[in-house]
Formats: sequence, structure tokens, C-alpha cells
Amino acid sequence: MAGCGVKGLSHIGVIVSDMDRSIAFYQDALGFTLDKRETLDGGTRLAFLSAGTCIIELIQRAGGNVPAAPGPVDHICLDVEGIDDLVERLRAKGVVFLSDKVNTLSGGLAGFRNIFLTGPDGERLEFFEG
Repeated sequence: MAGCGVKGLSHIGVIVSDMDRSIAFYQDALGFTLDKRETLDGGTRLAFLSAGTCIIELIQRAGGNVPAAPGPVDHICLDVEGIDDLVERLRAKGVVFLSDKVNTLSGGLAGFRNIFLTGPDGERLEFFEG
């Protein structure tokens, strides 16, 4: 069946407890653009933010509770450039990283560099440069 199949990643859905706080983090700290906000019947709030081809959908359930996800995701990896300057700029804004320095990977990933941080609701994010 021609023309049928997975074409790529559409977006990543992240459940958050405070929509405005999460939008501020992804927009102001990480440089995402807020593309759309919507409130569904029942009160669930959505926001779509983008950076390049990466789209993150923030989902705030009515009441703001963050239930355990049915299929946990370990982390969201963001392709970045200028990782050292980016990390320093974000540290100056109070963003806390999970390690003191950017890691230089070895083996099959030699030449790539990464560092992890957490978003407002504990979602793990990875900056990846290579």
C-alpha cells in the first residue's frame, strides 16, 4: 500500500501541573515559540510550542493534577548548537542541570556532547550536540 506508514515524529505530549509556568520555561528559558493554546471540553488545557521541527504539546488536566503516565517516557532530547553557551545562559537564569558540566561521549557516540536538566514538573530533558 503506497503512501502509507510513519513519516516522522509529530509532537511530544508532556503533562504539566501549571500551564503558565511551563509555557514560561519552554518559551523564555529554552527559546520555544508558543504556536497555539486551546481549552478542550471538560477543562483540559493544551499549548503547542515549537523550536525548529520539534513540537511539544503541554497538557494540563482540569484541576492541574499530574497523573502517572500509562507509558512513561524517560526523557525528551533536544538537538542544540553552542551547548556550552546555552548551558551558561540558562544557569544564569536559574535553570538547574543534573550534572556540573557538559559530557563528551565516547564509543559509538564519540564526538557528541550532552547534558540533562529537568523541566518544571520534573520532566527530564537532554541537550544533545554533535
